[in-house]
Amino acid sequence: MIRNASILIAPHALLAGAALLPPWAASASLAIWAASQAFVVTELLRPRSRLFGPGVWKGSAQPRVALTFDDGPHPVDTPAILDILSSAGARATFFFVGAFARSHPDLVRRAAREGHEIGVHSDTHPWWFSVAGPRRVRREVREAARVLGDLSERRPRFFRPPMGHKNIFLADELASAELWMATWSTRAFDTLGRPPEKILDRILRGATPGSVILLHEGVRRATGHPSPTVTALPGILEGLKRRGLEAVTLGDLQAAQGKEAKPARRSASA
Repeated sequence: MIRNASILIAPHALLAGAALLPPWAASASLAIWAASQAFVVTELLRPRSRLFGPGVWKGSAQPRVALTFDDGPHPVDTPAILDILSSAGARATFFFVGAFARSHPDLVRRAAREGHEIGVHSDTHPWWFSVAGPRRVRREVREAARVLGDLSERRPRFFRPPMGHKNIFLADELASAELWMATWSTRAFDTLGRPPEKILDRILRGATPGSVILLHEGVRRATGHPSPTVTALPGILEGLKRRGLEAVTLGDLQAAQGKEAKPARRSASA
């Protein structure tokens, strides 16, 4: 945590010192400070960034992809997705939100019972997760992991931060909770109101051996209409199959590399 905090604090020391420098040097210091802040913000928000902790976003090249769903459980979408996956003989990882899991515990139990992996997607999915303090980060990680572990009767292995946004306190908290950070390599932007055909096309164009695919539950749709993501899912599974790609859980994708994902050791300075 000290390392991560220093990434944020050190540039401010440069900014404070600029007042003591001649004008030309102060201007240079201000420019460096602005560039450093832009870099830090970008890395906090970039799903594949490793600056604030290790994670997995893609598997090794293999005839498999990890199919993952965020933001559930959803009372309409989760049962529909589970039915489609069952018909196709496919498995997936569901990154459930703790608060939703407490409202729909039977859906978490069903997903686990049918052989799917349960991952953690925070407890309340705050949009400002990247600027949360250490106590809130701990609560978001541990409360969700606890309820999902109890309902699924399996210890979760993966945590996907809300929107894929990092936090300077997250890596140490995940190490303490024995969770591995997971993001993605292929997404459909299905939360933006895209129709099923565009979701289908984007996933099939982006999927390659070892991809981690991101889809969502509860996406925006017209009242009385099915989720465009759910509508696209059978075509996605069929398209993957035609390409010789099996849809599996994230844990199975990682296990095929000959090693299971494990959280990084907590730093001695934390």
